[in-house]
Formats: sequence, C-alpha cells, structure tokens
Amino acid sequence: MPDPRRRALVSGLLAAAILSRAGPARAAALRVATLDYALAQTLIVLGCPPIAISDRRDWAKWVLEPALAPGTVDLGASLDPNMELLAALRPDLILTTDYVGPTEARLSRIAPVRRITIYSEGGSPLPKAIAATREIGAITGRSAEAERYLDETERFFDACATRALPFRGRPVAILSFIDERHVRVMGRPGLYQDVLDRLGLRNAWEAPTNFWGFSTIGLEGLAVISDAFAVADYLPAEAAATLPDSPLWRQLPFVRNGTVPVLPSVLVFGGVPSARRFASLLLDMLEQAA
Repeated sequence: MPDPRRRALVSGLLAAAILSRAGPARAAALRVATLDYALAQTLIVLGCPPIAISDRRDWAKWVLEPALAPGTVDLGASLDPNMELLAALRPDLILTTDYVGPTEARLSRIAPVRRITIYSEGGSPLPKAIAATREIGAITGRSAEAERYLDETERFFDACATRALPFRGRPVAILSFIDERHVRVMGRPGLYQDVLDRLGLRNAWEAPTNFWGFSTIGLEGLAVISDAFAVADYLPAEAAATLPDSPLWRQLPFVRNGTVPVLPSVLVFGGVPSARRFASLLLDMLEQAA
C-alpha cells in the first residue's frame, strides 16, 4: 500500500516545481492538460479547469457535468494525442493515468507529467477518486479547495443516504447496453457499486466484475436478476428500437414489473463528481418510480 506521507511529500515537491516553473503570474492560473475525463472533471470542480483534454468532442455524450470551459482544446484520441498542438499550448503540467501510460515518454518532452490512476487492480474507485482529488489539489496549489469539496461531498452523501432509506428493500440493477444482445452489468468493484454502498442500497448483480466495475454478458444472463429496480446507464438507439420486440427481454422479471429508465450522461469511469451525479440521478429515478 502506498505510504500517504511519501505521496504527500512527492506531491508537495512537484507542486513547488510546477508553480516555480509557471512563475508568479501564472501560478494563479496553472495551465494543466489531461488525457483522462475523470481527472479533467476533478480539475474543474477544484477551480483549475484544464486548458486541453483528449476526446473533447465526446464530453457531452459520456460526462456532461461538470461543464467544460468553452475554450478547452481537443487533443484528439487519448492514446494518440496531437503532440504538436499540445506543445503549442505550453502546459505547466500534464495529468495521465495507467491507461494512457504509453504516451508519457513523448508527453514528458513537453511538460512535467503526473500519473494519477483511479481504475486499477486492487481496491475500489471511490476511495481512489477521493485520494486523487487531494493529490490534484496538492499539485495545483488547491489543497484547501479539495478539502472543502470533499467535506461537501460527505454531507451530500449523508443526505443521499437519508433519501435512499425507503428504497433499501429492493435491489438495484445497473445495465449498460453494448447492443440489443449484449450488456455490461455494473457490480463490485466499481464506482456505481461504491455509490450503492454509500447509500445503503443493494446491487442485484452479485457476480464479481473487472476492475472497471462491469461484467459483459449476453441478454440471457440477465435472467438471474429477479425483482429489481433496473436502470440503463447507456442504451444505443439501435438497441432501444429492437429490445421491446425481443421475447427474451420482455420475459425478464424486472422488465415485466416496470420500465427500465435510462440515466442521463454519467461518467461510469469517473471521479468524485461522477459519483455524486450518479447518486443524485439514481435517487431521482427511484423517487419517480415509487
């Protein structure tokens, strides 16, 4: 397990180097780029919005909130970012994850690189996202903002847990459709599972998943889920059009007992902002269905 004291020391040294590199005039507006949506949304809520991110064009589809600053530059694909464009932006810091690790050698020729990974083997995402929030706060000179945000988050989840009390008797199933015959079912470990735990709600899917928090199964695999409140994290238009005509789909217990609402955009592989957004949207749907 990483030593938190060593991590704090390293973060402090990196922060000092970055802020010194940026100079007094730029320290108040540190220029940070990132190739990860979860790190980008964390930067935004801490008041240090990224100057550039990868795959900006898909932000509204997969993340939506918090909103990107209008001038945020699109660096292209996360595994093949536009290095010339990034260099021209002169960032003070570039944030990466394990997933985009292969890009770091090239990125490091442009600016200091810091790898902060939330989704990896061992542990679950929400505690890692909380640690990442503190780490990003430290290296951007926004530790106070990070602590305020996390304190507010604890109060937010306490209030959500109270809202969830009437729904603790019925499990929840969270589905993300690939097509009309294949689906990802969200479970443990995973960000959505961490949120369910925090709210005191039970997941109808009890089989283990990968470290991203999902199992990929055929539609017939959903038959093991009996009476649950099911929501779709993602439903492609093609699947939405054909599922109502599928005998297998119509015979599933949770389909016979009600509709399966579709969540607005939430980053399932996100940070603390995504955990909060999912909690709020799920409770809205539970209350509407009651």
